[in-house]
Amino acid sequence: MYTNTTRISAGRPADGSGFSLLEVLIALVVLSVGLLGIAAMISTSLKANDSAYMRSQATDLAYNMIDRMRVNRSIALASGYDIAIGLPGVATSASALSACITASCNTTALAAFDLSQWKNDLGTLLPSGTGSIGPTVVAGGVATVTVTVQWSDTRAQTGLGGAATPYTLSITTSL
Repeated sequence: MYTNTTRISAGRPADGSGFSLLEVLIALVVLSVGLLGIAAMISTSLKANDSAYMRSQATDLAYNMIDRMRVNRSIALASGYDIAIGLPGVATSASALSACITASCNTTALAAFDLSQWKNDLGTLLPSGTGSIGPTVVAGGVATVTVTVQWSDTRAQTGLGGAATPYTLSITTSL
């Protein structure tokens, strides 16, 4: 009769005890590094998305002012909308500005109203937002104007490895 004195456990080698624990620890390290990479990728995409949103807002605000100038073309051609970066909207009384909302107003008051609203929107919708308009140039019967919008895009620029400088969008178009 043959007797085997060694016990063999099913499916596990006798000298490899604890090896599966090491595999689990290595898998956890690899998974942790992967999750950190995903978190960094999401953070970068959020910063880039925020920057793209601000560029969209700036473009919309610039074209909004261009449309306002097209409506009030006579004053736009007479440089009534020209304004420098950093300057507030045209100083007019609150009653004069509200007159353009509740009743019809003259073209000069409408230009002041448009500039005040535009400068307010720039400051409200964009961080450190400001803008400039002008000059209106007429050449060959075609009037062109440059509308510039400037804002601080510090969060996205520094987060994506750039220098923190004001972001500027300029649109030159015909009236």
